[in-house]
Amino acid sequence: MSERHAINTWLRLFLAIAPNLVLFAAMNFLPADGQVRGPAVISILGNFHILALHLPIAFLLIVPLFELLDNTEAAQIGTRRLCMAGAVSAWIAALLGIIYGHFNGFEGSELETHLYAGIGTSCWASISWYCLHKSRMVRLIVQFIAIITLFYAAHSGGEMVHGEDFPLKPAKVSTQK
Repeated sequence: MSERHAINTWLRLFLAIAPNLVLFAAMNFLPADGQVRGPAVISILGNFHILALHLPIAFLLIVPLFELLDNTEAAQIGTRRLCMAGAVSAWIAALLGIIYGHFNGFEGSELETHLYAGIGTSCWASISWYCLHKSRMVRLIVQFIAIITLFYAAHSGGEMVHGEDFPLKPAKVSTQK
């Protein structure tokens, strides 16, 4: 039976940086310039952005909660796995968002804000995963920065979909009797 070894620091750094560089490259090669390019298979793949974006929200919110509630070695194994799942799902959601914006004719400053916030969320989630072997305080700070960028990305995306002042505006009330 083989032993499992921790990933060395350089490989962890590469795995934290390289996927996010792919996002920056994809953002430049697949610009959201207002041209509708679908319905191609890749265009349909981009539609899954709306589904995929909920995973990093759940993972990134639960990681610091586990970090704060239980800091035992057994709990840390689960926390590391959730943190990695958060980083991977944030990257997937950002990539699908780039594809979605490019193939479905989106453009504008709101979209650009959302795009950068989504890529920033992926970057901070990856940094959070990279910092798992640092002190508890460093881990929590980086995890909370990831959550702040996640909230900003979610807020800007929510305003694009649901209108200005989302989620603070009241829900529409039916006037039918």
